[in-house]
Amino acid sequence: MYFTNLILQAFKKRDRATIMADILKSVTGTQRGRRKTNIMQSANLSSDLVNKYLDVLLRNGFVVSEGYMYKPTGKGLRFLQNLENDYLKLKFRV
Repeated sequence: MYFTNLILQAFKKRDRATIMADILKSVTGTQRGRRKTNIMQSANLSSDLVNKYLDVLLRNGFVVSEGYMYKPTGKGLRFLQNLENDYLKLKFRV
């Protein structure tokens, strides 16, 4: 039983790129953008983590902030598409 729990915990961890992709997918879903609370819920992140990753995405020009709403930029959408393409290549290489 203990060994099974360790294996499940190992697969629950997400890398930084996956978390950023989850945030970008969240803000891509609507035309108006999304608030932090909606991003936290859809990306399954804590308040601290969503603040950390939104800051990184904002500084790199992947998202823009319009008041309380966050929207993806063209650069962010290309980044998301490249991440998804690379993930599929890795997944089917095995």
